[in-house]
Amino acid sequence: MSAKYIIRHRGTPRCDLPGSPYPSRIAAKRAAEIAGLAPVEIVTVKRRSA
Repeated sequence: MSAKYIIRHRGTPRCDLPGSPYPSRIAAKRAAEIAGLAPVEIVTVKRRSA
């Protein structure tokens, strides 16, 4: 996949969580549950080609 995913909690991107950016939406959702963050939005971060 060419995209990575981060968690947005209450409108604030949470890049400080372990493993961020995440390789899949499932991994991001799992990390949010472990961190006790709810509700969250999973945001796609597209990677640019060099």
